[in-house]
Amino acid sequence: MSQEPDNHEQEPLPPIKPDNVLDSIFSEGGPMPTARFSLRAVALVLDCILMTAVASIIIWKIALPQSHPAAFGELMQWSQEVVTWVEKQEPDTPLPEPSQELARALAVANELQLLLFWIYFAVGEAFFKGSSLGKRICRIRSVSTVNLGPPQFLAGIIRGGLKTVTLFWLFPLAFGATFIALFFNKRRQLGHDLCARTTVVDEKYVNLQPKS
Repeated sequence: MSQEPDNHEQEPLPPIKPDNVLDSIFSEGGPMPTARFSLRAVALVLDCILMTAVASIIIWKIALPQSHPAAFGELMQWSQEVVTWVEKQEPDTPLPEPSQELARALAVANELQLLLFWIYFAVGEAFFKGSSLGKRICRIRSVSTVNLGPPQFLAGIIRGGLKTVTLFWLFPLAFGATFIALFFNKRRQLGHDLCARTTVVDEKYVNLQPKS
């Protein structure tokens, strides 16, 4: 007597979606846990301190003396005028304005600073395995969410550029927009991470066995 097929067999589970796989990989118990935001913030502050010092030397000691030789002296003079204006506390007196030459020099300095920051972040992402000096100190690095390796060249350029724009253009608004993205994904990705398809992992725990 033959057995009738069991019509109540458990149906096969649906295939795991790629997003779920990545969420598992980058979870705290996964093989590539993402770095805490506080750790990323410390690394960014260290990078900004370093690059501000380097950019100041390049801009005011090398670049501007070639195109605007009197810029530094005019900056010191204008700064003294502003200090004097603040000390006098005369609301009817307008804030001293920089000369046209100094204003042009400051515009050039701002553009050079933006470019230098972009180059620094982009080179670290694209050529140093998603790293920077600040990230190395904090033992974190960027990885691609596509191949789980270092960010590719174009992704590094995009990520470095978006981070620079966040710092220099409409800082509160741009930073707020990129920070909000952190609450809408499980991989602790900020706005520039999502656009470049990257995330930041904590090297201290990478490749460890998942928690039991």
